[in-house]
Amino acid sequence: MKKFFRDIIAYYKRFGLRAVVFRIVDKLTGNTHITYSKWYQKVKPTRKDLEKQRNYTFEYTPDILVLKKKTDSKSRDKFIKSLDMQTYTKWKFEYCEEDEEILQKVKNSDCEYVMLANPEIILRKDMLFECVKVLNEFPETDAIYSDEDYVDFSRQEYLNGRLKPNLNLDLLRSMNYIYQMLLVKRELFLQAYDFYDASTEEKSDSNYDYIFKCVENSQNIYHIPKVLYHRNVNESQNVENEECQSILNHYMRTGIHATVEKTEYSGIYRSRYILKESPLVSIVIPNKDHVDDLKKCINSLEEKCNYENKEYVIVENNSTENKTFEYYDELIKKCSCASVIYWKEKGFNYSKINNYGARFAKGEYILFLNNDTEIQNSDFLQEMLGYCMRKDVGAVGARMFYEDGTIQHAGVIVGLGGLASHPYAGAPKETYGHMGRIHAVQELSAVTAACVLVKKEVFEKVKGFESQYAVAFNDIDLCMKIRKAGYRIIYTPYANLTHYESKSRGTEDSREKRKRFESEIKLFEKRWEKILKNGDPYYNRNFRLDESDFQFDIHVKKRWKL
Repeated sequence: MKKFFRDIIAYYKRFGLRAVVFRIVDKLTGNTHITYSKWYQKVKPTRKDLEKQRNYTFEYTPDILVLKKKTDSKSRDKFIKSLDMQTYTKWKFEYCEEDEEILQKVKNSDCEYVMLANPEIILRKDMLFECVKVLNEFPETDAIYSDEDYVDFSRQEYLNGRLKPNLNLDLLRSMNYIYQMLLVKRELFLQAYDFYDASTEEKSDSNYDYIFKCVENSQNIYHIPKVLYHRNVNESQNVENEECQSILNHYMRTGIHATVEKTEYSGIYRSRYILKESPLVSIVIPNKDHVDDLKKCINSLEEKCNYENKEYVIVENNSTENKTFEYYDELIKKCSCASVIYWKEKGFNYSKINNYGARFAKGEYILFLNNDTEIQNSDFLQEMLGYCMRKDVGAVGARMFYEDGTIQHAGVIVGLGGLASHPYAGAPKETYGHMGRIHAVQELSAVTAACVLVKKEVFEKVKGFESQYAVAFNDIDLCMKIRKAGYRIIYTPYANLTHYESKSRGTEDSREKRKRFESEIKLFEKRWEKILKNGDPYYNRNFRLDESDFQFDIHVKKRWKL
């Protein structure tokens, strides 16, 4: 009972009284886990909302040219009808026979923005209005995309909502998550739209090529977190081979050396970076007794990891058992690349211990690794290095599982659980997740330091882990500092480890520990107030923050004033 009230108080402190009331009501009514169809009916614009839009006058009213190839698609008439019903009316529509005609019409037009429509799309009535609203608020915007879903006309039902993150280049390289509803500035359209790619003779997906070229030529791409169009569930096509080629085309244009392959998940692709060199990786492992865990960790690295240019830096943290030191001696004799350094300071401070270990790292890259981990795949280090060696990447995280095979880590969402948390923690290994993101390489705000690869120069540039975070939030804070310095944080599901951390660690169990934890919370809230307020850019604001599995929030319309 005490724990129950303690959890309620903690929830109140993190989310406020209003959220506590919503949480209780939702639990009683079963609205914490609702279907997409039910959620969409609650958040879509009302007739009153649409009427207000029709009577609204923008300061900036751009001319929009909507283009569509002639097709026999059954959705064609529905698309035209949805365009006619737009609450923003300063647009022009034209059919085109060929790609050459599309380019010519845009060149001859005095429009300011272009939207190339897919045959299967049906627009929500406020789609163009929402786009123009963004252009008035952020005039530097070059392109806009939105969330989407599928519609089953036979059942009159909205299905499979695809609620997207803000621009996420590595996720785009894993799947075409933007799809095609892209409103683009005329100049960017003419720069990006190319109906023939001379760089390859292989057939690619022209839409995917076009999206990549837009992203390559502009970073001012805005995401509207609203479902503004619907795709006909019966008109989807399998274009995996073509999409693989589109990713390769993008790599060739941007000078990235990688191969691309299909995965067991349709529409999700894996890139393998070609390593031209094998830099030294320093694996820093803090340890205090628990020698059996450490042995398992080192043995997995020695027996399974096929990346040879590595060293082990064991940070000894005041162990007391003789067998621990016996193992150190055994390891050093057996493994020339292993060293043990001694941390003398009493008390546990994860940040200080790892910062100390990093001082002894000789490698260009540092892998911070918990002693209770075990690698699963032999190429995990090559996988992480491939991303970390990119100039724009500062750190790379892995996918981790509990001993029972359930998910322990597939990235970190800032704001989840009040401050930051792992989505899908405790879910079965085979869980697909929203849009399959568990199984896709992507940029995230943070990853766990239980296994994280960091550029040493970047680590030193941001001054390492913050020592004020003795136990909690140190890894998230590090990632946030790396991002603030201009580098990406990447999560890859193709580096897999078992983490023998207990599922049932629970909350801090002493007054002293709770006091320390509360101080770390306050520090994190103060330091990263802006992102906590605005929301994690890689997590759609339509999802609940008090559920870990991407659940739809029926209160989002009130909270975000959609």
